[in-house]
Amino acid sequence: MGNRMADPNNLKVALSADFLDEEGNLIFPDIGLSLLEAEGIAHEFLRDCHPEYLPVQLRDYDVLITMKPKVTANSLQDAERLCAIGRVGVGYDNVDLTACTEHDVALYITPAGVVRPMASAIVLMVLALSHNLVIKDRMMRQGRWVESTRKLGREPRDRVIGTIGLGNIAREALRLLRNFTPAKLLAFDPYVTELEEEQQDIELVPLETLLRHSDYVLVNCPLNKETRHLIGAGELQLMKRSAVLINTARGAIVDQAALIHALQTGVIAGAALDVYEQEPLENDSPLLQLDNAILTSHSVGWTEELFRDMGRIDCLGAIAISRGQAPDHIVNREVLGRPGFRKKLARFAKSRG
Repeated sequence: MGNRMADPNNLKVALSADFLDEEGNLIFPDIGLSLLEAEGIAHEFLRDCHPEYLPVQLRDYDVLITMKPKVTANSLQDAERLCAIGRVGVGYDNVDLTACTEHDVALYITPAGVVRPMASAIVLMVLALSHNLVIKDRMMRQGRWVESTRKLGREPRDRVIGTIGLGNIAREALRLLRNFTPAKLLAFDPYVTELEEEQQDIELVPLETLLRHSDYVLVNCPLNKETRHLIGAGELQLMKRSAVLINTARGAIVDQAALIHALQTGVIAGAALDVYEQEPLENDSPLLQLDNAILTSHSVGWTEELFRDMGRIDCLGAIAISRGQAPDHIVNREVLGRPGFRKKLARFAKSRG
């Protein structure tokens, strides 16, 4: 790739190798690199992509813009120079947040770039399940025209839509789904106590209530200790037999073995999944044999606009660092008060002055 390498005493940005294909070409049309180039900021793609960053990969950079590899305490052991990590997306379960803070590294994310593409993808999943899109396609390819015409769908109209988690993506998804005139909108989120004026038609309910009454259950919460296997066999049993589950958040929020059993035995009618407990999904997973499951590769929301906007936000974060300023959307806010982090920022503020 054609990188612009500037004065070695100035900011240096590394981008994870999974932005590139096997031939070393950028997979995405635009990830905001022109912003770095306009500022004369040195940037390059890492050569190797490992499941977990090796210490040697990070030690010569000030900012890391990353996709899928894990950032662990071991990854950061030699990263005395590293000031910030820009995570492409909003999930950061692949980053050791405590280790970042201890090493005076700010982790920032890209919420504004994710909201609309992921909300649109949720609507896509809702409608695909509602109209039996995938199974009708399979039947057509198998020459089962008449049989496919008898596979009736069930619209979101006059039905109950419930979201587990009411963050930005969930709120945008519900805004879009209002166009399909659902009977009721439910939400479970223990961290939301008040709704904004335009959300007054959403009813905050306990998880059990949401599961019992929803025709569509949308998983929109982050993965953490509290939410791992939040939806297991018992929770699936609470759902209507005609209900469907849509998970575009993180696979481990749902007990995958329990979900497979529920789909196989008719405990619930169907599921649309973009995420799995183990990724990539195993080639022998029973999910692949289920007609009542729609499966995508943790990429259903991936659009040119998604990567353009996320990339620009991450690059703007690097530019902020180059000016001695903290990026927007920092997750580990406590790092801002640490002398080590302030010292790193001061280095760039001084160089700009």
